[in-house]
Amino acid sequence: MPVAKSPTTPFDLTAWVTQRSRAVDRALDRFLPRASARPATIHAAMRYSLFAGGKRMRPALLLAAAEACGGAEAEAMPLACAVECIHTYSLIHDDLPAMDNDDFRRGKPTNHKVYGEGIAVLAGDALLTQAFEIAAQARAWPRYSHRDLVLEIARAAGSLQLIAGQVADLEGEGKELSVAQLRYIHERKTSALLSCSVRLGGMSANCTPAQLKALTQFGYHVGLAFQVIDDILDVTQSTEVLGKTAGKDVTAQKATYPRLVGLEKSRRIAAGLTAKAYGALRPFGRRATALESLARYLLERDR
Repeated sequence: MPVAKSPTTPFDLTAWVTQRSRAVDRALDRFLPRASARPATIHAAMRYSLFAGGKRMRPALLLAAAEACGGAEAEAMPLACAVECIHTYSLIHDDLPAMDNDDFRRGKPTNHKVYGEGIAVLAGDALLTQAFEIAAQARAWPRYSHRDLVLEIARAAGSLQLIAGQVADLEGEGKELSVAQLRYIHERKTSALLSCSVRLGGMSANCTPAQLKALTQFGYHVGLAFQVIDDILDVTQSTEVLGKTAGKDVTAQKATYPRLVGLEKSRRIAAGLTAKAYGALRPFGRRATALESLARYLLERDR
């Protein structure tokens, strides 16, 4: 069980995230086949993107949600690793020439630039499949069976959510979208998996229905805020700062919040979404310190 912190002890988010990221990396290393396992190329490609230096924000949110519900990190870890595999697969596929056509991700050449398009497609496919193998090793709970856990992941990653967002994003390139249409894309392309992450964290702690509802609201609003900030950073930061190609949304004529409503209003929208996320955490009290700090980091990040 997590150790309760004294009210006078300041919360060190950097140390908290660093500790959890290292734990997630160790667990992912155990769950995945060795890079040398035949066929070595695919396993090396999977690991290349999975260990490319990401912030592990979705696993961090999942583990923080488990903590907020009184859960144990070890019980939540398989689910944290599963969502990171899904997130990484989506990035590999997003970066492909047929999709966003990005050459850099997290400051490194994208998967297809290193291994070729065919292997990159297969590496993404393999990570998606691996996610369910890992999730199947999570513990079931009185309120949440293995069926519930698998359905949660499948629905968030499926054609009505994560993939729906990517499809709408592709089809919207070069078109004049409304704010409602853009919100649909962000809800599915980004918010769906973030919301799934915090919900799974609660489930790993056998959370109550009321707690799950609160976590859902938190994840939804933080997910939208995260993507609005991403839109802002694409037009305000350099490639060197972001670690990925800056200005891609403008070049592709994609609808973004800054393009539709301007930078200042975009910032106000992100702040409002995060305020709603904070409100959803009130029932958890001090146990939600990590979740609240993560939300603050997402809103105030510069890369």
